[in-house]
Amino acid sequence: MLIALIVATLLAFLAGQTLPKVIAIDPAFWAHLVLAVGVMTLITAAMQHFVPVLTRSRGAGRWTARLPLLMLAAGGLALAVFSGRLDFVWITAAALLALIGAGAMLLWMRDKARRMLGRPHPGLAWYVAAMTCLGLGLIAAAAIPWLPAWHAELRAFHIHINLYGFVGLTAIGTLQVLMPTAANQPDPEVGARLRHDLKWALAGSLALAIGQALWPPLAWLSGALWFWVLVRMGRAWWRLHRAKIFAWHGAEPVLAAALFGFACALAGVLLGSENLLPLTIFLPGFLMPLVTGAAGQLGPVWIETGRTLARHAADRARITRWNSIRALLFLTAALLPLFGYRCSGMPALTALVWFGMVFALWLYRDKNTQPHAV
Repeated sequence: MLIALIVATLLAFLAGQTLPKVIAIDPAFWAHLVLAVGVMTLITAAMQHFVPVLTRSRGAGRWTARLPLLMLAAGGLALAVFSGRLDFVWITAAALLALIGAGAMLLWMRDKARRMLGRPHPGLAWYVAAMTCLGLGLIAAAAIPWLPAWHAELRAFHIHINLYGFVGLTAIGTLQVLMPTAANQPDPEVGARLRHDLKWALAGSLALAIGQALWPPLAWLSGALWFWVLVRMGRAWWRLHRAKIFAWHGAEPVLAAALFGFACALAGVLLGSENLLPLTIFLPGFLMPLVTGAAGQLGPVWIETGRTLARHAADRARITRWNSIRALLFLTAALLPLFGYRCSGMPALTALVWFGMVFALWLYRDKNTQPHAV
């Protein structure tokens, strides 16, 4: 399922960047195509892969494994609303449907932590916090049709707690572990950073969402809190992995670009320019390099876990070849909006299409050579 969701999310990114120029429809439709249909579903499925690893337990059971489909259905219902096929009041049903999925994921993660021997990996707490933020954002979305006087405030809270809470906490928590894995170089401080920095990252996400909804000066506190987390993380990466980050190939350059893109997206929302809409930097500068970097590193494992390590390494080398060039394109997309350029999505779109072609070609060749692959 994860490979299919990666492909679907890449296609959603592509549609979200190109089709708004030719199809006149509510911009919220394209935002929910990317975030609700693509990212929310993919993150839910990815958590079901990572949580058993973090708790040293079995994978998701029969019904839990279907929760990504529930999230997909909720996202599809939201698309029906924003396309005009359903009245806006149905957004409450879409939000409540996704809220059921978020609650089920939280209960499942709690059960995994309770049943395991010893303490769970500190990365699990980041996933719990992220899914809690998603729940808060969904509650705000469900209330919008019933509290029209608070529409703007609830919408702002919904957008920012989802982007910088749900997606941000999931991504930064995963990147802290994924970068040392990709670089094949352990980070002895990653556990301590994950334990100590979660409170600052979560507080920063809440401060940003509440500040953007009710009192903008509070959002600047979020910048300071997130800055502390990102600087500690970036400093560790510079010390341990800078040779791999500046290499021509591999997942590391794109993963580092994602971290920088998140910092730029945070700076963009704090600047508060009318040209810097919430997704202007977040999508091309952060989400695109994050998903392509994770797909390049984890795709070979997800497609068939029983293959040899040498085969996984060969597949990764094929998928992540020339990732440094893609990283530069993503970095350009993260920086241009801060200087007022509105065509910032084009470099990221170029990198995305390039990666998509490479990834699709790898999947095609892998499918046709599978009987001889092991």
